[in-house]
Amino acid sequence: MSLDDWAKQEDDDAGRARRLVGSYVAAAVLVATLLGVGIAFGGQIKKHVFDEEVDVKFVPPEPVPAAPAPPPPPPPPPKMAIRTNTAPALGQKHDAPPTELPKEAAREGDPSDAKAEGPAGDGDPNGVAGGTGHGGVAIAPAPTAPPAPPPPPPPILQVAEVSTPPVSRSKAMPAYPDDARKQGIEALVVVRFVVEEDGRIADVKIVKGHPLFDEVVLAAVRTWSFEPATLEGKPVRMARMVRIPFRLKHS
Repeated sequence: MSLDDWAKQEDDDAGRARRLVGSYVAAAVLVATLLGVGIAFGGQIKKHVFDEEVDVKFVPPEPVPAAPAPPPPPPPPPKMAIRTNTAPALGQKHDAPPTELPKEAAREGDPSDAKAEGPAGDGDPNGVAGGTGHGGVAIAPAPTAPPAPPPPPPPILQVAEVSTPPVSRSKAMPAYPDDARKQGIEALVVVRFVVEEDGRIADVKIVKGHPLFDEVVLAAVRTWSFEPATLEGKPVRMARMVRIPFRLKHS
């Protein structure tokens, strides 16, 4: 490299450095200018922004329309007046009472001068069909009270409840049925009955039996008769139970 070239290069570098310094100085001046403007007008801008008045209006919400009221119920139908025809009592006259006394005596009717009967339907509307027209007011018979119910029967007592038990008057035993005898059938029949206050037998029932023996036992027991049981000297009803065995004699 020659000396001229080297000197020329140094001149170029010095000019580039001066331009660079001038750029830095211009940038610093521009930044300082901007900062000064910001400081000078920043307070006013801030005050203007924060002091800006905003007109706020409160708008109430729109009212919700109420549901329409139900239509009123229809008026009730007018009540129909019930007319009651109060007919006069049976046999009562419809003519108005006389206002003055008659001047002449009433003429008696002539049997020979009979008048024809009027058409049907001219009779007394309160009369009875087929009546003669001369009867009085019918009186309904007074209602009769129903008969009183019969008193309940006295209670049926047991052996431990009476002073003396019933004593047999007549006690015919039933005969052995022929069918059972021919078939060689034996049985034990238990019968229950009630001795009434007069000694009669009532409510005869088979408690244990056999179809071939039940009927003859019931027929025989209904013929029995007893002296009634007593309690404190008075006859009372009492239940009895009897066992009747049917046994064949084996030879």
